[in-house]
Amino acid sequence: MDSATNIKSKKKVAVIGAGMIKFGRLQGQGLLDLLADASWSAIQDAHAEDANFDLVLVGNMASAALNNQVAIASALVDRLSLIPAGADRIENGPASGGSGLAAGYRAILSGSSDIVLIVGGEKMTHAPGPLLQKLYLQ
Repeated sequence: MDSATNIKSKKKVAVIGAGMIKFGRLQGQGLLDLLADASWSAIQDAHAEDANFDLVLVGNMASAALNNQVAIASALVDRLSLIPAGADRIENGPASGGSGLAAGYRAILSGSSDIVLIVGGEKMTHAPGPLLQKLYLQ
């Protein structure tokens, strides 16, 4: 039995596309811009431009503190015109992206979703050092 098959449900779960954007000081682009660019890259790689996504998961630790952006997952669904997909932000410190992947796997395996977009990102190059220290070291 392969690792993408659950013993109880026998439902297959697969990653059908992947996308990444350039790392670095990306001036003039906000966190939502970066997440949207990475998402479109993955959607295009999967040839899923016309797919009906059931759920969008955003792995992100500090969008409110660092970017003054709350409800980042809902904002991304709107930006990508994926409404009425559900939207959830997954926050688990530096493991937020991996936790998002696990949550997407479980959503498909459970049958509550068929197509899930999972994206993770932070924009922190503009943040002052003391704020980053407070977020990461305390």
